[in-house]
Amino acid sequence: MITMPVKVLMLVFLAGALVEDTAIFVLSWCQPDLWFHLFHHADPLGFDVALLRRAGGQWAAFALVQAIALLRWRTQPLWLVIVAGARISDFFTDVSYIMAVPSLTPLGWVALLPPPFLNLAFAVTMMVAWRQLRDVRGAGLQR
Repeated sequence: MITMPVKVLMLVFLAGALVEDTAIFVLSWCQPDLWFHLFHHADPLGFDVALLRRAGGQWAAFALVQAIALLRWRTQPLWLVIVAGARISDFFTDVSYIMAVPSLTPLGWVALLPPPFLNLAFAVTMMVAWRQLRDVRGAGLQR
C-alpha cells in the first residue's frame, strides 16, 4: 500500500489546501477590497476585482477537486493525478502573479512567495502517492 509518510503528507496537503483554497475563494468574492489592502496596500482599479474573482473561480475548482480526491483516493487514485495537474498549473499562475504585481506588502510576500514551491511539493507528493497505489494494485493483478 502507500507508505505512512507519503499518506500523511498527501492528506495534510489535500486537507490544508482545501481549507486554504476555499478561504481565498470566499475572500476573492466577498471581500476583494480586503485582498488588495492585505497584500498590496492598494485599492483595486478597473478590472482588478474581476480578475481576482476569475482567480477565485480557479481556487473554487481546486477546492472541489481536492475534496473529491480526499473522498475517493482509495478507490480512484487517479484523482491524485488530477490534483497534481491542478497544482502544477497553479505553480505557473503563482510565479506569474509575483512577477507581474507592482507591489506587495510584507504580508503579501509572506503569503504569496511560498505557494509556488508548495504547489511543486504538493504535485510531487500526489504523484508519488498515486504511483505507490498503482504499483500495489499492479502487483496484485499479476499474482
